[in-house]
Amino acid sequence: MIRMSTAQMFNTSLYNMTQTQSRMNNTNNQLGSGKAITTPADDPVAAAQTLNTKTRIAVVAQQTRNVDFADKNLSQTESVMDQMESSMIRLKEMAVQLGSDQWSDEQVKATGIEAKEILNHLQGLVNTKNESGEYIFAGSQADQKAYNGNEFQGDRIEREAQVSDDTFIKMLTSGDRAFENLDGLQMVDGAGTQVPWQDAAAVGNADVPGAAGDPGNMLGVIQYFVNATGNGTGGTVADVDKEAIRASMDNIDIAFEQLSQTRSQIGSRQNTLEAVKTSNEDFELFAKKSLSELEDLDYAEAISRFHQQQMSLQAGQQAFSRVSGLSLFNYL
Repeated sequence: MIRMSTAQMFNTSLYNMTQTQSRMNNTNNQLGSGKAITTPADDPVAAAQTLNTKTRIAVVAQQTRNVDFADKNLSQTESVMDQMESSMIRLKEMAVQLGSDQWSDEQVKATGIEAKEILNHLQGLVNTKNESGEYIFAGSQADQKAYNGNEFQGDRIEREAQVSDDTFIKMLTSGDRAFENLDGLQMVDGAGTQVPWQDAAAVGNADVPGAAGDPGNMLGVIQYFVNATGNGTGGTVADVDKEAIRASMDNIDIAFEQLSQTRSQIGSRQNTLEAVKTSNEDFELFAKKSLSELEDLDYAEAISRFHQQQMSLQAGQQAFSRVSGLSLFNYL
């Protein structure tokens, strides 16, 4: 027969009552918070799963913010390029008209003023800033203007954003990709013959329209056209060059084609962003549902458990009262 001392019975009753009180307090905390897990001790496995899920949700949420930021930049870039394409279409119409022999030099020069205004407009667009104050076409040199006049002064590096675990999207488009290094351009040499742009530019003849500006880029092409209409710096009516205007028709097409291709690439990036965002949002919904299943409290079960614990505590208190009053002197 196991014998227990009065002190041992007292301590056991006190311990059981304390444990019941602790469990009751924990249930009360669960009812107050609405969460089934208030400490890792409640369910170590579920607590670990909850932590992992919350960490993953935070990572995906950041990636979704990256998606939104990248999409803003790409949407702005696409909008700017839309304006550029409209300007290039107008320039092509003008080149076709002014290249006709039916137009006098005076008419060409008067109409060519619009081409000069379009050039000024495009020189502003290539130095567009985003909401963060960055020059969107300057590459990694986004804190500096992409263009100084017609000269590109950025670089070809295009900053990327991580939008999923294995997907990075170029959210800024360098002017190097969109406007530079045009192939197949033609220029009129001093003899009035169309030759490859680089060959004519190498002649260095001051009479060659387009000597100003950076050869080989979109702005240089437009500058060449403007000069051919007699509206270049210091130009006169005598500077009108119909052959150079005709060469500008194809040059503008080449610049437009590269601009259009770049815009299409931006559209592809936006499609990718849309798909990634949908995937991220689907994951967040699934993860939050799983988190809810792990964390959210079953109120009916918790209330029932609380009442049981309350009854158990009351019974323990009554038992403790009896044990604490036990003494051999009561039986003498």
